[in-house]
Amino acid sequence: MMKRPALALIGLLLTTTVVAQEQVKPVHAPSQEAALTGVAAHLSPPYALYLYESLTRQVLVNDRILETPESPYGPLAKDSLWALDIISKAILVEGRDGQYLDVRSVPPFFTDIVHRYMSASTYWPDREITKANRREHLAAWYSLYLMLLVGNATQDEIAGTVRGGAFERDPGLLEPGGPPLVDRLKKEGVLTDDAYGLVKIQRAGPATMETLTFPPYLDRWKANIYAAYDVK
Repeated sequence: MMKRPALALIGLLLTTTVVAQEQVKPVHAPSQEAALTGVAAHLSPPYALYLYESLTRQVLVNDRILETPESPYGPLAKDSLWALDIISKAILVEGRDGQYLDVRSVPPFFTDIVHRYMSASTYWPDREITKANRREHLAAWYSLYLMLLVGNATQDEIAGTVRGGAFERDPGLLEPGGPPLVDRLKKEGVLTDDAYGLVKIQRAGPATMETLTFPPYLDRWKANIYAAYDVK
């Protein structure tokens, strides 16, 4: 189960090598793998910080579910915590003063997830989901779900969350009123119109009652995973 590091022990590895964005070739093929890789490669330090805050929020949600005895969502929540712990361990490192968020590890971790589960040769969303493999499906889906939440958050949302979060850091590298990462990548030509449609989350309604519509392939995958847990 993922445990949130104590505030006194949390640090942040922000190196100059992370700040400089790698040149990523435009995504021309309208494939999910290419589109998701384009987003993963651009998860710079502010997005890594926001991702960690998203992880901790998801942990609290699933912890609350497990507090309800005999909840039909119990097995799903338990495996969700397992999946979140995997992500957490992949982006946290042990330092002399405790655990640190290693922002350098975020892009390669999510790029690896995309290649491993979304490539044409393996493509896990089309695989049969059974009780034996549902946990791995859940972990892969959850990783991409969180990545798209981060990639579709506005820069103001990210800045506000990071400043008020566990790290209490000035996120930097963000523009007031700036667009979500996926919108910026489309504007810069990293994502084509087709690729953009594969990573864009549609948002509707006021902030307190906002609904999020994910790309269809991700929603179908989620529905099949939930069915394997006998929940909707």
